[in-house]
Formats: sequence, structure tokens, C-alpha cells
Amino acid sequence: MKVFLTHPTRRRRTTNLTRAHLRVTAGLLLAAIPAAAFAGPRAEEAADLGEIVISANRTPTEAAKIGSDVTVIGRDELERSKETLVKDVLDRVVGVNFTQNGPAGATTTIEMRGAYAGYVLVRVDGIDVSDPSAAQVAAAIEHLSTADVERIEILRGSQSALYGGTAIGGVIDITTRKAEAGGVHHSAGVEAGSHGTVAGTYGLSAATDTSEVNVSISRFHTDGFSAADARKGNTEKDGYENTTFSANAVHRISDVFRVFGAMRHTRTVVQNDRFLFGVGAIDEAPGAPREHGVGETVGGRVGADVDLLDGRFKNTFAVQYWRSDRDGYGAAPRWWYRGERTKFEYLGSFVATDTVGLSFGADHAIERGASSSFSGDIGNTGVFGQVSWEPLKGVTLTAALRNDHHSKFGDHPTHRLTAAWAPFEGTKVRASWGTGFRAPSVSELFMPVYGNPTLKPETSRSFDVGIDQKFWSGRASVSATVFALDTTDLIGYDPATFRSIQVPGTTRRHGVELSGRVQVLDRLALEAGYTFTEAHKADHSRLVRVPRHKATMGATATPFEKTTVSVRGTLVSGMVDTDYSIVLPDWSSPVRALPTWFLLDATGKYAPTDNLEFSLEGKNLLDRKYQTVWGYGTAGASIRAGVTAKF
Repeated sequence: MKVFLTHPTRRRRTTNLTRAHLRVTAGLLLAAIPAAAFAGPRAEEAADLGEIVISANRTPTEAAKIGSDVTVIGRDELERSKETLVKDVLDRVVGVNFTQNGPAGATTTIEMRGAYAGYVLVRVDGIDVSDPSAAQVAAAIEHLSTADVERIEILRGSQSALYGGTAIGGVIDITTRKAEAGGVHHSAGVEAGSHGTVAGTYGLSAATDTSEVNVSISRFHTDGFSAADARKGNTEKDGYENTTFSANAVHRISDVFRVFGAMRHTRTVVQNDRFLFGVGAIDEAPGAPREHGVGETVGGRVGADVDLLDGRFKNTFAVQYWRSDRDGYGAAPRWWYRGERTKFEYLGSFVATDTVGLSFGADHAIERGASSSFSGDIGNTGVFGQVSWEPLKGVTLTAALRNDHHSKFGDHPTHRLTAAWAPFEGTKVRASWGTGFRAPSVSELFMPVYGNPTLKPETSRSFDVGIDQKFWSGRASVSATVFALDTTDLIGYDPATFRSIQVPGTTRRHGVELSGRVQVLDRLALEAGYTFTEAHKADHSRLVRVPRHKATMGATATPFEKTTVSVRGTLVSGMVDTDYSIVLPDWSSPVRALPTWFLLDATGKYAPTDNLEFSLEGKNLLDRKYQTVWGYGTAGASIRAGVTAKF
């Protein structure tokens, strides 16, 4: 007898969203913003995009004064990369890795310093975009497009003291495009390439002295390739479609008061392959209905900024809403999941003296997860405060404390300490230490068979120390970091009972991150990054899908005027995964080493004018065959050409 089960990692993003929910969210946005406004930054993001970082302290802070490990990717770098999906941009960052169950749109899991997606908070314009109905509450990062992205901050290490329980591994804070000064601006782009891929984007922005508006719409389609590895005889293509709309706005009513808002909506269609326990991923049987999922997410955030005492006392009041619906169709009975979150927020900051600053806030979130077989609600109220002190010139210390009151598990205090020291020009020594907790998700608690109401929260502690050094008049920079992340009472999975369980002992992750960049010539820049991660459970077994070694290297050159060429290589080795084609007597499956792989990518751009650009991109140019998830395929050599225009 053949038994069909949902793969433990195939968390499909599929949904069916009603027009009523769209109207509710749009109404929330429009109610708080005058008709003239639909764009602009919020208090946490209204800052110079140069040497200022927002996510590290939830208030604009000079990079030299930040003790946490953070990477900032700006608009220029995003446009230079020519990547369509956010995950492909993040994959270049040290400490970050992705695994994917097949082609574009397939379930994709981020891993940061050995911590999986459920430990990484992803925000877009301040909106928590994770799905409360997922097995572990996590963002569907495979569906995030770069079309409307202005800036990404990647904050590594435990940040629960500022952001709550899900930020154990770190925070990815995404800001969408902002309006350009000087009236109305348009942008449009189209590209096409291998695997029947076609993509198009359009953006509109407008600004006055008091209001800004930015709107973006993007469409992505690909015929794809077989999600199940073609080397196992699977040939059926699995396609993907993504349509995303986003808007953001700000209107300044007076010098001390302004209102803002943001919203986004994404609809996706993903074709899947079956997962057969004891066999693995395989194509559908000939003539059988295609396995596919339809997904829809919608969300918004609205609020107001109030600046008092000549700007020394800043206050932000906001409310956000996020809904994720997923529906699956095919040979098996239809399944569905619904996740919903409403969150009320307050964030304040006060400059007490020239050397002392305070940050503080409170939030209350209500999450609901439901499916065809379960439903449940969880509430959480958090209150936090942080003090920043500069006792000496070049030295900045911070201390943060937060308490979360969970509706099921009560109070959980967390804290974070950071230090930054700039002894010389261009040198920064930094360190951070923090604690965190992750409460079981609605699915882990209430889902039939899989759920376990006796679970308790995981607790964690994180530490990193590093140095950032610039030299050669700023033309070169290097960074080195040592990190550790320990988790106690890890929530795992028992293959014998198909149930979530508490894993005894401490799961440990530690490693090293190295990165560097040098402007060798005016027209040639070189960069490289390397991450070593050792991650294992208390019984010393390896955590699956965490590479021990990951290295990236790249070069960007301008051989001719108006022409830019970039080449990038990625090497991944030392990763293990579960071989689901074998079933052991205890219903578990053995862990196998995945082969090492090296990928070579290249991008060329030609801009005949300031407002017109042609591009050509090649991926996996050496046509390597590899896997990031056991049994699932990856793309061979592919190319894509495009054109963008601004007017």
C-alpha cells in the first residue's frame, strides 16, 4: 500500500482571499491618509540611507555606534544585482543560506547562523509578513520580489529584546521604494529568458512639499522545471506565477505630526510534485490532476508620528494587519490553511542628554491559525526599553530589556547588551549578547496528530564579537565575526508518532563570518565572503540543511563607458539532509551528505542614457547539477535579458 504524506518541509503558500478582506485592508490604509498621499518612510526608516542603520536599535543610529552585526543592501546594489527575488540578493550575505524544494516559487527556507526560518523575523515596511498558520511561524520568502524594494537591512544575532520571540536568529528589515523629489516619476521594466520566464514591473511615484506617494506592481511567470530531481527520471515542468502590488504613503500635517501607511498584496500559483514517503519527490502519475497551490497574502500598516520637544521626543503609533491564505489542489483532497495577525504598536525615543538616549515601546499581537483540520488563537503583549550611553568618545553601549506576556505560556523576559568601540578612524570593534524565546506555533500546539499541547517555549542565548576595518582611504574594507547561538528545549519532530516533541538538552550553533571588498581600480572592484557554521543537537547529530562552509566571491568591472559587467561564484559544502527514500524501523530516515557545489553567475548592463538600461544575466553558467534539498531539482544553465526605463 502506498501512503501519501505532506513532506515535513513542503510548507506550500497557497490561498484564496476574498474581496472583503482586500476592502478592509485598503480601508484601513485610506482612512489614515489624506487622498493626496500614498508613500514615504515611517519613523523607524526616515533617515539618510548612507551611514545610518534603523533596525539595530529601532531608531536611526550611526553605523559606527552599532554593536550588533548588521549588513545593509541599498538601492544601487539591488539594481546592480538584477535579481528578481529577494532571496537571491540575500543569498550573497555572510551568515545567510537558503534551501529550496525545486524551481522558483517552491518552498524556500532561510537559514541564518544555523537558525531556520522560524527564528528569523522578516518585516516589509514594518509589517511582520510571517504566516501564523505555518508549521513554524515564518515568512514565505520565496514570494518576495525585488521590484518594489528600496533597502534591506540584515541584522544577525538574537534580537528578541527589541522585536519579540521570533527574532532569535536575526531580523530582515525590508523597506519599499520611496518617492523621488521633483514631481511625478515612472519606471518600467520587462525581461525574458530560459524556462519560459517572463517578468514585468511598473512603478509610479510623486512628491510635494508635504506628501509622497509610491505605487508598484510586478508580474513574474515561469514554466519552471521538474521540482522532483530530473536525474531520477522526473521530467514534468512545475511552473510559477507571482503578481504583487504594493503602495506606501506619508502626509505631513504639521512640523510635529504626520500620518503614514503601507499596504501590499501578492497572489501566487505554484505547481508542485508529489512526496511519497519511502520514495521521495516524484512527478504526478500520468493523467493524474496536477498538484498545485494557489496563494494570496494581503497586509497593511497605518499610523502617525508625533515629534515633541524640538524633535528630542519622538513617538510612533501604528496598527498592522496581515493575512495569508493557502489552498492546495490535485490528486489528493483539497487542503487549506489560513493565517491572520493584527498588531497594535507604540514606539518612542527620547534624547535625554548628548550622551544618553532612550528607546521604548509596547505591542499587542493577536494571531490565528486555521486549516481544514484545526484552528487556534494566540495573543502576546510585549513591553521593552533600551538605554544607549556614550561614556567616552568612540564608545557606545546599549542595554535592552523586554517582557512578553504570552496568552498560553505567561511572562518571558529577554535582554540584549551591545558595545561598539571606534579606537581609530575606519576601525570598529563590536560585540553583542542577547537572549530569546520561541513559543510553539498554533500548528505545533493544536494540529491533529502533529500538534502537542504539552510543548513549552524554546529559550536561547546568542553572542557575537567582531571587527570592521576600512583602509586605503576607504577603498578597501574587511569584516570578521565570531558567533554562537544556543537553544534549549528545541521543538522537534518524532517520525515514530508524527508528533512535535521537545528535544532534551541544548542545540548549539557557532561559527565565523569573514567578508571584504576592495576597489582595485576606478573601474574594478573585488569582493568575497565566507561563513563557517557548526550546528548540532545535544546528541551531537548535525542539523540538516546547514552548510558547514559557504563562500562567495565576485568582481564588478566597467570595461567601457556606460557598460558594467559582474561575475560571481558561490561554493557550498558540508551540508547534510534526510534521505526520505529509505524508511528505518523506527519510521525515521537516514541523514546523507549532499555533494559540494559551485555556481558561476554573470550579469552585464549597458545604459545608453540615464533613463534607459539593457541587461543580460546568466545563472549557473557551468551547468552544475546539485541539490539544496534531498530529492529536489535545481536549475541548470540559464539566461535572461531585460530592459528598464525611467521617465
